[in-house]
This record gives sequence, structure tokens and C-alpha cells, in this order.
Amino acid sequence: MNQIKIHNLTEKTSFNSYEDFETYPTSNIKCPTCNDEISIGFNDLKKHQLSDYSNLSHADQLEFERFTTESVINKPNSFLDYYCPTCKTPIRLLYESWAGGRHGEYGYDLKTILTKEKEKEKNTGHNIG
Repeated sequence: MNQIKIHNLTEKTSFNSYEDFETYPTSNIKCPTCNDEISIGFNDLKKHQLSDYSNLSHADQLEFERFTTESVINKPNSFLDYYCPTCKTPIRLLYESWAGGRHGEYGYDLKTILTKEKEKEKNTGHNIG
């Protein structure tokens, strides 16, 4: 597993209902494996906040849960799991959901990205030539 600071993969790391609710900006997060980008928006984060739902296979989900429990310090309260649409790398975005402030304000602070290293194709030992 790899743990990467969110600032290395995107510029927008905070969402706030007071500032972002009407404009719906997105955070374009680069895949650490292939550098393709996926857009994550306010509603995506709202849908997954404080949830146990994962978009990953059960086996990948269990690996992320084990790594998060054993290795992530100050574990955020929310996550969003997905596969990179280009290279299919399993990715977990860890983020903090918060509420409070002026006029019932709430939001999300993106914290870190976890990726599972893709298994390299096995060499069959056959040489062409």
C-alpha cells in the first residue's frame, strides 16, 4: 500500500457548503499510477460521508481497511473508494467531514490518498525471437 499526501495529487482540498454549494467546484485528483485525473465534487463527498460503503471489491476493501487501521495516524471520519478508470488501480480517498460555523455550514477536507500497488504481470519465461 502507498499513502500519498493529497496536496501532491490535486489543488482543491477543501469544500465548504457556504462557499461551494451553488458553484459545485470539483477536485481533479491525479491517479498516482497513471496520472489520469478523476473529478470528485461536493455531492460525491456528501454521498459517502460517514458511510461504510465501498466501490471496491470485497478483497480490496478489506486490504484498505486493514492498512488504514494499522498505519494511518489521525484517521479521518470518511472515505471514498474507486478504481482509476484508466489503469484500474484501487484508490481510497480519506477525508474529514465537518459541521458547524455560520448558518449551518458544513464541509469536507481531503486528507490523503491510499493506493494498492498493482501486481506486475508474471514473466512466463518465454522469449520471442
